[in-house]
Amino acid sequence: SSFSLRAPPATDLWASAPDTCIFTAPFIYQAMPLASFRRARVTISAELADQPYAQAGLALLLPQSDGQRRWVKTGVEVLGGRRVLATVGRDRWPDCSLVAADPALGRVTVELMRQGDNLVVSRVMSTESGEAEREILRELGWVFASSVGYTIQEQCWVGVFVANPSGEAEAFDVRFEGLVVE
Repeated sequence: SSFSLRAPPATDLWASAPDTCIFTAPFIYQAMPLASFRRARVTISAELADQPYAQAGLALLLPQSDGQRRWVKTGVEVLGGRRVLATVGRDRWPDCSLVAADPALGRVTVELMRQGDNLVVSRVMSTESGEAEREILRELGWVFASSVGYTIQEQCWVGVFVANPSGEAEAFDVRFEGLVVE
């Protein structure tokens, strides 16, 4: 199944040290116990053009009792006029990693998967035989473990988001296909 989500201008899922956190991005999610989370996967098709920092992807959020949010997001983003695969983990501070995205493909499949106490973020590609081949983009060890000042969360929100940070940019639509949350 597939659906589209519109990214209006001036929306974002972004954080900066020490205490700036913006969460105005449209986000369609499923709430579930974090202990039950196994994986989430989606294929993203987006024409992000040259809109600076335009994004579309998959996110896992951990709402905190004090109103703060810890999160992991991965997907397509426009940086310097080029499409990249960006993965950001925000525990106390945000930390980003980038991988070049093939602009000719126009679509990408990303996955968040629990492996033991780690969250593994991957790009999923199909081999010639139709098998799924994963390219690991990031591994995060804090999502499922207690850390300083935190206890493991009872609930998480898992789903897709779009963001269009520029207040002067045109709104755009992103198509999501095959969303799986387990």
